[in-house]
Amino acid sequence: QACGIQDEFFIPQKKHHAQYHQGQQGKGVQPHNVPLITQRPSAKAVKTAKQGKRNVILFEELFQEVCSCKMMFLENGGVTFTGGEVSLQAENVVKLCSLLKQEGISTCIETNASLKQTQLLIPAVDYMIADFKSPDGELLKTVTGADIEIIKENLISRVKLNKPLLIRIPLINGFNTGAENAKKFAEFFCSLQKESSSQEIFIEILTYHEFGKDKYEKANMTYTFSDGFVTAEQVNILKKELQKHNLKIIKT
Repeated sequence: QACGIQDEFFIPQKKHHAQYHQGQQGKGVQPHNVPLITQRPSAKAVKTAKQGKRNVILFEELFQEVCSCKMMFLENGGVTFTGGEVSLQAENVVKLCSLLKQEGISTCIETNASLKQTQLLIPAVDYMIADFKSPDGELLKTVTGADIEIIKENLISRVKLNKPLLIRIPLINGFNTGAENAKKFAEFFCSLQKESSSQEIFIEILTYHEFGKDKYEKANMTYTFSDGFVTAEQVNILKKELQKHNLKIIKT
């Protein structure tokens, strides 16, 4: 994402644990447990945290952890908040970003952009990475439960700020492949570009994989999707359509 060295904080959904890791974006690193962020922890939460039985992480502790890694943030590096879904803890992340900005540390979020509270985060971060899984609103709703209009509103809000936005398309056979989908993707991205006076909109195509399949097995869940892998030809159909409209494609 051209942001240099990053600390990544995996922000969990409510009542769920997450992971934190430190290293270069996209590289294999060792995870550590980092649960829910809180500014006003209960006495019990503080006690269990000190005993190593964490179900919260103290706001100040997280801030200090990032600051302690500042010397590693070369080439505009900083901290990336991801998930889970980072927007579910939007208020605390916004406050953290404000403090980090005062320390000269850049911030980034990775989000599915499907929640209204994402609007709180959009102006607070230096760099934003967001999914745009399908240009077909009805299909997106059926498969993921997400409202495409909320996603579009969030992306439009970001580009109007003329701040960097990386849009990721997880390309999945039978879901969002083909020439017609490619045209619809390009049409929306072109409309985004018209809302911005900068050239800070980037697109990345991520091909389907099954790296998370073993997690289903460990959770005794059935991995129901099949035949999601895409061919080089399917990738090229989308890539050529985006290039035809002079949209910026990058690979991180």
